[in-house]
Amino acid sequence: MSRCDLHIHSKFSARSEDWLFRRFDFPDSCTEPVDLYAQLRERGMDFVTITDHDCIDGCLAIANKPQTFISEQVTAYFPQDPCKIHLLVWGITPAQHQDISVFRSNVFELQKYLAENRIAHAIAHPLYSVNGKLTAAHLERLILLFKHFEGINGLRDSLLSDLATKLLRELTPAKIDEFANRQDLAPTHPEPWKKILVGGSDDHGGKFFASAFTETPKAKTPAEFLAHIMAGRCQPKGRAGTPLALSHGFYNTLSGFIQGRFHEKLGPSAALLEQMFSRFMEGRDPTKFTLREKATFVAQGVLSGKIFELAKPANVSLWNDLSRYFARPEVKEKIAREVEVVAEPERRAFLLANVVSEQLAFRFFQRFVQQVTGGNLVEGMQALTAIAPLLIVLSPYIYGFHSQAPSRKWLRETFQEMTGTVPENLRNTKRAWFTDTLEDVNGVATTIRKMTAAAKNAGADLTVVTSRSEIHVIDIPIKNFKPIGEFELPEYELQKLSFPPILRMLDYIQREGFTEIIISTPGPIGLTALAAAKMLNLQTSGIYHTDFPQYIRILTDDSFLESVAWHYMHWFYGQLDIVFVNSEEYRRSWIARGFAPEKLKIL
Repeated sequence: MSRCDLHIHSKFSARSEDWLFRRFDFPDSCTEPVDLYAQLRERGMDFVTITDHDCIDGCLAIANKPQTFISEQVTAYFPQDPCKIHLLVWGITPAQHQDISVFRSNVFELQKYLAENRIAHAIAHPLYSVNGKLTAAHLERLILLFKHFEGINGLRDSLLSDLATKLLRELTPAKIDEFANRQDLAPTHPEPWKKILVGGSDDHGGKFFASAFTETPKAKTPAEFLAHIMAGRCQPKGRAGTPLALSHGFYNTLSGFIQGRFHEKLGPSAALLEQMFSRFMEGRDPTKFTLREKATFVAQGVLSGKIFELAKPANVSLWNDLSRYFARPEVKEKIAREVEVVAEPERRAFLLANVVSEQLAFRFFQRFVQQVTGGNLVEGMQALTAIAPLLIVLSPYIYGFHSQAPSRKWLRETFQEMTGTVPENLRNTKRAWFTDTLEDVNGVATTIRKMTAAAKNAGADLTVVTSRSEIHVIDIPIKNFKPIGEFELPEYELQKLSFPPILRMLDYIQREGFTEIIISTPGPIGLTALAAAKMLNLQTSGIYHTDFPQYIRILTDDSFLESVAWHYMHWFYGQLDIVFVNSEEYRRSWIARGFAPEKLKIL
């Protein structure tokens, strides 16, 4: 058998699809083509190509190496609207690349050119909307136009690959006729209901080469390999992407970007930071160096003539703070406990980032609560803004989870329109119920336990998610996350709230594949659930069961704080798709306060 990763990027994929990244001239990849070639060959790829964005420079950089061929990822457009698609083309010449750059503004003309010149090609990630304009009508036209599609994309969520494969495998002659009549477009190839699937890693960050690839019968040359592809003697192999893999690659690209742009400004600390980052990417203590490595840093400083920059107060202070933190026995123990049993470097790095960020975030939040309790609102807000740099450092994870999340609503509507049915893995069948009260003696806790037990007996997939120091409920499905810390509510010391491990809970929701988030609290756990649902594009339901604004008025005798609480409640529950209330009286009260009536249901 022969293998090739048919979708992969190098540093010549310089222009990002995202406006914010383009604004800062941040590239999609920093991977050197020669490094990419070496890694792919090392990982068992018989042939190597690079599919940079509308560019063949990466391929030309390795054209002198054996078993390579020129390819690119073409950004093409439907002429009647601004919908973008990505089309992989393989085995082209520089002259054909120039022709393609002319035809790509019209996908119909581009398809005709590729077919006439017998150029191997495939639609990349067919269910991923590049610029948010993809519709069922576009997909129907693509099915009529093209024979080859990417069945496994190593960057995007597995749900997209699974659904694309299902959609394409279940095509029939009757369905093709339906599409052709609806789109007034004749198929461009024989037996258009029989599609050919390929695979590619779509790696940008230089960390997951050949995580997905295409396999064919044994081929001696690139031309023979591509002939197998065109004839359909191929199949996609490997695995689809995850948020952690995407984030890990993003961190690596970010590292390359910083080193390339700011290496001279960093001076002798550049090598130190590079080693620290390398350890982080492996999920290891970033401050622990061997004696030899320390000597190397000093030698580099001497040779560069900037040895004394390493001893600047700011650098020494930062290094000391980090070293002291990681040297604490409890931190070392926690890191070891978290990461040593994990094999994947991307998950090790994620867990390491969690250990550090959780503690820092809770410290900042404690300061905020202390200042607010003391009546220092301005100082409290200043303490809270200290979290901003932490969010920037963690932004690759935030970006990874959000950009990876497919729009289930759009997918359901698309499948309903194209096939008349909704696949099982798009139905709302798995729910997580978030609460901060489960063992308390109150009606809310009792209701949650009874309803969850009833759901369990009925065979429904419902899990209660909470964050408490201890939990003793064992008769219902429950997932408890040990809180980073706990704090008392001002003026109500009997009530303790947990500060939950936000990223861990987000990761859990994504990995478990929940389809709906139910929220019974507007507190920190509820905020975490809401943030996760928004980032992962999940359906949300809320239950309003306690008049918190009235409690605040009773406890503080302050109408302003009551008003603030009402505004917060209105904002929080306004983010949810459905809100359940206890009675018609509550429903009317919420409507009177300007809440959308169609969102309110009686429990």
